[in-house]
Amino acid sequence: MNPKDKYSLQEWAQLFLLVTIDDHTTRTVKVREWVCQHSTANDLPQPSGNDIKYLIEEALQFLEKFSENHIDNMYNR
Repeated sequence: MNPKDKYSLQEWAQLFLLVTIDDHTTRTVKVREWVCQHSTANDLPQPSGNDIKYLIEEALQFLEKFSENHIDNMYNR
């Protein structure tokens, strides 16, 4: 399955916005709700175990790296 077939850029943006919620409990609940709804709507497996925790960690790491790269690019023009 090609991820582009299941997730639009707007959907990724929604998920990345949810992982930035400050309150840990609220963030986890909102991300779990989003993933469950999206999985149901797109006939994907429901999250299990530590899937949500891992997803949040990965998304935050991606955003941090994106931020670092952007700042580096601005200084090194």
